[in-house]
Amino acid sequence: MMLSERLKRIADEISQGETMADIGTDHGFLPVYLSENGISPHVVLADVSPGSLDKARENCRMNAPDAAFDFRLGSGLEVLSSGEVDAVVIAGMGGLLITEILAADPEKSSSFKKFVLQPRNNVGRLRVWLVSHGFDIVREQLVRERQFICEILTAAPAAGDPAGGRGSAAAIYRKAEELYGEDPETTAFFDFPDTLAQSGEALLEEYLTRQLEKYSQIADKIRRNHSRTASLRVHEARIRRIRAILNREEEQ
Repeated sequence: MMLSERLKRIADEISQGETMADIGTDHGFLPVYLSENGISPHVVLADVSPGSLDKARENCRMNAPDAAFDFRLGSGLEVLSSGEVDAVVIAGMGGLLITEILAADPEKSSSFKKFVLQPRNNVGRLRVWLVSHGFDIVREQLVRERQFICEILTAAPAAGDPAGGRGSAAAIYRKAEELYGEDPETTAFFDFPDTLAQSGEALLEEYLTRQLEKYSQIADKIRRNHSRTASLRVHEARIRRIRAILNREEEQ
């Protein structure tokens, strides 16, 4: 099976021999690929929609008729037992929904070795939940999908103190959930973190330029209404953060 570039980048985050679950599998393309190529010895295809799960079953039957697939109807991580698989993929959903799925049972979420997450939006809020609940974001990727540039986060439970080993950032990580959305600098930090800035992604400059244009337009609209709201201060902090990263990119 041929995958889109987005799904291929996600597939590449699954190591040889790792079992995996695809939450919100839809057509089931990713699990089919991982099974077909002998990467994952066991894959779980889960979806809250019976129709989507039926589509996945049909694609599996057509593309890998001899493979044994594990289909489960249900919401989020409810379909899995703690630690049942090595890696969990949650892709193509909003960042708030992904956060809700992980937060529904934090203890179970921390039982898996790895999450590969591809939020459609609100990625800053998702990052905040991860780092506040004992996860390290080990890789940030950017990939083009039609007119969009998508973010892919690979996260794993941190060893020991969730804020340990993070140096001067330790305090901000501990208070991240409390501060995000309220404190402008904290919000900008998690929307455009060092892990993204240092990712070396070829699409980084284009992605940041798009985000700069987006938040500049929003800030200008608020100013035209002669409003100095907390929202404006957050957008201005985002703009400063993006410009700082872009300037560093130009200097390299």
